Amino acid sequence: MNNIHSNATFLDESIGKKADIEDQKTDLVLANMIDLRKTMSDVLSLLLGAKENSVIDQALFRILQFFDVDRVYIGTLNEQTHTVDFTNEVTCDGIVSMREDLLRQLPQDEIPWWYDRIKKGMDTVIHDVSKMPEEAKGEQHLLILQEILSLLIIPIFKQGKSFGFIGCDSVKKKRNWSALDVENLHMLADILSIAIERGEVRGLVEHTAMQVMKSETKFKIIFDKMPSGIELYDENGTLVDINQADLDIFGVTREQVVGLNMFENPNIPEYVNQSLKNGKDIFFPLNYDFKVASQNGYYDSHHDFRTKHLWVKGITLKDSLDHIFGYIYIVFDDTENHIKREQIENSLARLKVSVDTGDSILWEYDVENDKLTVDFGLNEDINNNEGLKAIHDYNFKNQEDYKSSIHPDDFDRVYNKQFKPLLQGKINNFVAAYRRILNGKTFWFNSNVRSYKFNDDGTPNKIVSYTSNITQQREKEIELIKVKEADKLKSTFLANMSHEIRTPLNAIVGFSNIIAEIDDEAERQSYLDIIHKNNDLLLQLIDDILDFSKIEAGTMDYHFEEVDIKDICGEIALADSIKMPSDVDLIFDLDSPSVIVKTDERRVMQVISNFVNNAIKFTAKGSITIYYETERDFIRVCVKDTGIGISEENQRRIFERFIKLDTFQQGTGLGLTISRTIIEALGGEIGVDSEEGVGSTFWFTLPLDTKRTDIELSPDILVQSEETPPSDRHHSILIAEDVYENYFLLETLFGKQYQLYHALNGQEVVDMFKTYHPDLILMDIKMPVMDGFEATRKIRSLSKTIPIIALTAFAFEREKEIAKQCEFTDYVVKPIDIKELKKLIAKVLA
Repeated sequence: MNNIHSNATFLDESIGKKADIEDQKTDLVLANMIDLRKTMSDVLSLLLGAKENSVIDQALFRILQFFDVDRVYIGTLNEQTHTVDFTNEVTCDGIVSMREDLLRQLPQDEIPWWYDRIKKGMDTVIHDVSKMPEEAKGEQHLLILQEILSLLIIPIFKQGKSFGFIGCDSVKKKRNWSALDVENLHMLADILSIAIERGEVRGLVEHTAMQVMKSETKFKIIFDKMPSGIELYDENGTLVDINQADLDIFGVTREQVVGLNMFENPNIPEYVNQSLKNGKDIFFPLNYDFKVASQNGYYDSHHDFRTKHLWVKGITLKDSLDHIFGYIYIVFDDTENHIKREQIENSLARLKVSVDTGDSILWEYDVENDKLTVDFGLNEDINNNEGLKAIHDYNFKNQEDYKSSIHPDDFDRVYNKQFKPLLQGKINNFVAAYRRILNGKTFWFNSNVRSYKFNDDGTPNKIVSYTSNITQQREKEIELIKVKEADKLKSTFLANMSHEIRTPLNAIVGFSNIIAEIDDEAERQSYLDIIHKNNDLLLQLIDDILDFSKIEAGTMDYHFEEVDIKDICGEIALADSIKMPSDVDLIFDLDSPSVIVKTDERRVMQVISNFVNNAIKFTAKGSITIYYETERDFIRVCVKDTGIGISEENQRRIFERFIKLDTFQQGTGLGLTISRTIIEALGGEIGVDSEEGVGSTFWFTLPLDTKRTDIELSPDILVQSEETPPSDRHHSILIAEDVYENYFLLETLFGKQYQLYHALNGQEVVDMFKTYHPDLILMDIKMPVMDGFEATRKIRSLSKTIPIIALTAFAFEREKEIAKQCEFTDYVVKPIDIKELKKLIAKVLA
């Protein structure tokens, strides 16, 4: 019974209902209630029809079965001899016997504590014999001799005075007797008290009719005071007596019902009537409908209830010749419990819907026994929920299992700061969202954990949790946070780009206007240097944006070949030496050993240049050193500066997208992100070591024995002309360009050296090719009427040998791939590098 109340409390707290729910498991509540009342009716029917003392032993045996104990016995006090005599005993083996000689006529002075409690009418409830009080040492010794672990003693009263007791011994296991156990035994003790009195009177019946009348009078008093309804019928089924409890159950008066026939009651099933007429007792549930009783003219009730839910015991009364001389109905009103059970069932149904649709489970932890039980009974199909299936397969059994599954990053927050204080009784509940590692995979759970049963010292005895799998929800939240953060970063990036692009443009445009008005050659050259510097900066900004776009699209191309790291570092040192501030030296040891690595030379140079450019920005004086060293099977390339350094917090985020530690320095904030992507694609690692105020060392590694097979190489677009124009004739170039200023630039560069033709759109290019047969075509892509791709396709259908160089602002891989399909000879991206373009044209026309 104690477990039933505990489970009810668990449900009440789990779903937060105010209803006083006594049990979680409806079938257990019903079974216990039926068993109790059936025991009472069996004991009552045995004792009421008793003709021999042996029926008391039979009744005790029925009580033993109900309480699931090892012995039940009756003892009486003799105040004249000051002894206790154990008169009746039954054991779990079904043996009915007198108590052992050891306990017959036991003197008071051997059990003073026990004797005094019985005489005072006090209950004796002992959960653990080994923990009896000091004043009960004698009794404790006696009980230990009999190997008794727990016992329950209830006094039996006669005429308001305690004259004996009924006791239950538990030998095989300790019992934690509940208040309900004590109350149940009290009710049965009252019934036994009646039987004992009747037994004493029955011995005098042959001598005096007055004693019989007295006994019957006492029986009548007990009959009226029984808590259950009792109806007494004669052999024809006519109601001759009814007690007050029964009148209250049905909401009638004695005058309304005495004389009614039990076999005419419209609510009683026919099979019940037939069973009783055949002399068979019966115990059955009955949903008693008062409306049916009224409509059939049986009687009217003053109850507001339309229906009451009852349990009824029907008993046939027989004489010594086995003839029926009457019937008894014992009625138990179960309406309140029925309503509570319906509430429990409704709550369970709602809880089941909540648990199952919420991807949740219930688990309970028995602190004393270190036993953790996960309840999957409320879940329809855990196989469709990966997180719950993982919990099921993990098979949690105890606290250690629970601890071991918590993610290390969440352990201190959840276990040390929440679960442990709960175990210590410092808090009664907590809610936590945390990760668990189950079968090698990480899941997110949200747990509402609370204590619901407590020890005397305030620490919890039972803990329960409602746990939900929130993995998908958490992943979506994290993804949303990342998206929002990315949007925020991109917005900042775009705002920054607007500023960064306009700054060099301002210098380029401004000094370009001024330079035309300057006659002094030295001053003109200084302005040109400023224009070139800002032009380089603008191109670097654009290149970073393009590289980042390639990374985002997954189209970053790599070309692997054997290169010497010494040559790369030396070339960068030479090229960047002119950029150094006056108080900063760029150092590279030209005597460094050669190290051959199979990698992408262009991308490695891009990363080292990025490191050097960053170092220049943040180093006002001192030096910037480029060096490398081999370590086992890889090479480490480093750029070390004596600049301002980087804080530890910023070191952790410096390679993230759009991060600029100094917003006043020019740049995209993408260079290091691009560098990280490049190095990782080349099979290496990237990092920084820094100390504020001392300087920084940016480094990356590359494998020395790299055999790359996981990156698809993108060959350069290069289709050589199949015929070489005569070297002794004046070459002609057809320029396809719809923007006049761009054509004018090319005319300025090549007009004195080559014969130029100008087409304003793709169709004109095709027509002029047919007319002039030029030696080379410089083809813009984006033009009106017909674009450069289509124009090239048409020209290639006429000639496979004419060199066609794409000269375009399109810098994405998609356009380059289309150009390759259209059979362009080469692909040059605007703004053009004049020297490189001149070399390419000379090479093609050579």
